[in-house]
Amino acid sequence: MTNRLAGRCAVVSGAAAGIGRAAAVRLAADGARVCLLDRELAGLNETQAAIQNAGGEACVVLCDVSSEESVRMAVKSAEDQFGHVRIVFNNAGTEYGDGLTDTLDLAAWEHIQSVNTRGPFLVAKYALQSMLRGGGGVITTTSSIAGLIGTPGLHAYSTSKGAVIALTRAWAVTYAKQGVRANAICPGLVMTPMVMRLGQAFLDAATAMTPLGRGADPAEIAHLVAFLSSDEAAFITGAIIPIDGGYTAQ
Repeated sequence: MTNRLAGRCAVVSGAAAGIGRAAAVRLAADGARVCLLDRELAGLNETQAAIQNAGGEACVVLCDVSSEESVRMAVKSAEDQFGHVRIVFNNAGTEYGDGLTDTLDLAAWEHIQSVNTRGPFLVAKYALQSMLRGGGGVITTTSSIAGLIGTPGLHAYSTSKGAVIALTRAWAVTYAKQGVRANAICPGLVMTPMVMRLGQAFLDAATAMTPLGRGADPAEIAHLVAFLSSDEAAFITGAIIPIDGGYTAQ
C-alpha cells in the first residue's frame, strides 16, 4: 500500500489468525519486515504466505507469550533477522474458560492473566530493550471495550484488558523521552475466530448493541494499528482508542 514503514522490524503476537493476521499483513504491505509470533504453526504459515505472496517479508517464530524464555528468544530472533525492533503489536489474547467471579475456576483466571497481561508485559520487556538500543519505536497493545466498561461476563478477560491499559499509560510516560510511543486500542465486536467461539447469541446481542449495526472486519482494526505504528502518529502516545462502532459512545 505504502512505504511508510519501509524496512522497520515489526513484531506481531497472536499473528496466526484474526486481528493479528490482518495487522501483520497490513504492516508488511506498508513496508515493515514482520516477525510473526503465535503457538499455532499452521496459522502462522498461512499468515506468512499471505505476506510473501503480496511481496512482503515475514518470518515465523513459535512463541508462548506467557513464557519469558519463549518471548526472549522470539524477540532475539526478530532482531537477528530484521534488525532492532521498531514496531510491536501486542495482540495475543484468550478468553478461554472465563466466566463469572463467583463460579470462575482459579486455573482459568490464572491462564487468562498469563496470556493477556503477562504476555504483553514480556513482549514489551524484550522489545523495549531492542528499541532502546536502536533509538526508539512504537508499542500498540490490544485491549478491549471490556477494559473500559463493566461487562456482565468474562470477568478475567475484562480484568486483563483493564490492566494493559494501565501498563500502556505507564510505558508512554516512562519511555517518551527515549523515543518510544505506546498506545492501546479497544476493539468492540470484531469478526474473529475467538469471537465466533462465544456463540450466535453473543454475536446477535453485541451486534444489536453496536450503533453501526455490525461487527468490524479485522482489516478495519489493522488500519488503525498501521497508522499508530507510523510517523503520521508521531504525536500520539498514551492514547486509549476505542474502535467499536460507537458501542462506548452510548
